Amino acid sequence: MAHVLFILTAADSLPLNDGSVIATGFWAQEFVPAHHLFLEHGHQISIATPKGKPAALDKNCFAPEFHEHDLGRILNLREQLNDIDAWRAPLSLERIALTGVKYDAVFFPGGHGPMVDLIDSAAAGTLVKRTLANQGLIGAICHGPAGLIPAQHEGRWLFADYQLTCFSPEEERLAGLSQRLPKLLADQLSELGGKLSFAAPGTEHVVIDRQLYTGQNPASADKLAYHMARQLKKMSSLNKNACEAPCD
Repeated sequence: MAHVLFILTAADSLPLNDGSVIATGFWAQEFVPAHHLFLEHGHQISIATPKGKPAALDKNCFAPEFHEHDLGRILNLREQLNDIDAWRAPLSLERIALTGVKYDAVFFPGGHGPMVDLIDSAAAGTLVKRTLANQGLIGAICHGPAGLIPAQHEGRWLFADYQLTCFSPEEERLAGLSQRLPKLLADQLSELGGKLSFAAPGTEHVVIDRQLYTGQNPASADKLAYHMARQLKKMSSLNKNACEAPCD
């Protein structure tokens, strides 16, 4: 089956306009369900971060208000996250970029952390470009599309004129950050030429355009990962059928 690279943030603090910082990291609700769905479809997963640092978990993701105050859901999410060891000892994003290793898909979970250390990561840009060139899939959810911004060639963003989504300006406002962040991710993607669309805050919204799969928020994680996992399975099947001898 396919080999999927999850690229997680290692940034644990987010600078704000007033010079203060708040805790950040990746959002477990956008990582765990996607990880589970790719494995469920038989795919192999690797995890990388900038410089191979332990991925930074935003512990705010366990706050009851993000789980309809269902403590059982919170405990289940914690247990599933604890069962995944690789995010604590990930691969180095830069080292992977220097090698010729190729992945069938790259996936960027969100949380505000990618706005700190993935938004200008040359290594992330290299891996996105390499995956695209090899007809692979690119997935990103919420603030994960920040990791797509470095994928540029001769001053042009590779996803200019693509349909996509990310955490919406209205969702940033409801989170109390729309006036506190140096710049909204949605604005940056739009300025680069992305054609953004949004659903109502907190509701599922997935956009697929060519090899790019994006989701607006945590509510979109299951559907986004499902569509990617299914497409990767179809691609693997087509590749096997194209072999003159068994591919296994």
